[in-house]
Amino acid sequence: MPKSEPQFIIPFAKPSGITSFTSLWQVKHTLGTKKVGHTGTLDSFADGLLVLLSGKLTKLVPYITDFDKTYRVLFYFGKETDTLDPEGTVIAEKPLPVYADFISAIRQLTGTIEQVPPVYSAVKQAGERLSDKIRRGEAVSVPPRTVTIYSIDIEEIFYAPEPDTNRENLEMSAVRKVLGAVLCVRCSKGTYIRSLVRDIAHRCGSAAYVYALRRTAVGPFTLEQAAGFSALPPFGNAAAYAVNADSTDTPSDCADSAAVPHSVPDEAIKQAALPLSEAIARAMHFQTAVLKEQYYAAFMNGKPISGHWFTSAQPLSDDGTTAVFYEGRCAGLITKNGSRFHYQIVFNRGRVNASDA
Repeated sequence: MPKSEPQFIIPFAKPSGITSFTSLWQVKHTLGTKKVGHTGTLDSFADGLLVLLSGKLTKLVPYITDFDKTYRVLFYFGKETDTLDPEGTVIAEKPLPVYADFISAIRQLTGTIEQVPPVYSAVKQAGERLSDKIRRGEAVSVPPRTVTIYSIDIEEIFYAPEPDTNRENLEMSAVRKVLGAVLCVRCSKGTYIRSLVRDIAHRCGSAAYVYALRRTAVGPFTLEQAAGFSALPPFGNAAAYAVNADSTDTPSDCADSAAVPHSVPDEAIKQAALPLSEAIARAMHFQTAVLKEQYYAAFMNGKPISGHWFTSAQPLSDDGTTAVFYEGRCAGLITKNGSRFHYQIVFNRGRVNASDA
């Protein structure tokens, strides 16, 4: 019999300096499969959580892509690069904002907003990436998109040095100049944190770009459960630059640019790999139902579904998607409209004899 293909959800900690597709290669090699997909890439300079899928679970990509995301972002005011990250060329320099304007900008950009993605991004027009057009010298126009910023929490603020003798009063001063900050942002799919930082700076009358970016959660999946999490360096190397806040160098000039080798042990990837269990399905906001033994073959062969095929603690509702399980394994996803059921995904679809059930 042919070897069965591994079917897992793999939370993976991508390090800074490699592409998301390099991470795919390592997981493919470890699991011994060619079929591994991602549910949203990270920029090369960024690190953090990638949710990867193997085998037939790659069919879950659109479901996981829709999840909200959480990020930590470190940025500095005063300069803006064309890429809005440390890998670009400085195109604007503006004064540092004051604390009160910074806080006001954050409040204004929390909620449902219109956001223009960066020109250097994966956004496509006519099937081609905008970044490819920019590199050829072509002019591009990026339309805004509607996104939701659910929350912006300030983890740390770096202040510019001030020649003020009353430091205690200055600490809480609304007019103290802000050098940069670390924020925790929870947002909807399609949000660009680089654009959010750009817009915060513009609302303050300043300029900024992202120095470090780390994705910490995708829906119910967290960075702490990811293969390779323990190997990630401390976030952002913020302290090193903050100490030299009066330097004329950019943060990327101050940072150690040497690449840090990062290879996740095969055993760590295997331990992080998750089958689609009932608990995980519920965490993904699926309803769950268990298929009765005598109807397994009919389900796998795509026969019209009837409600009496399932055992369920509660009647299945018309809202959302139901994950169907048989003998502890997910057989497929269905939806319900009134008395009618509709197949969305069937794993291992194909002719199944009753004796195979």
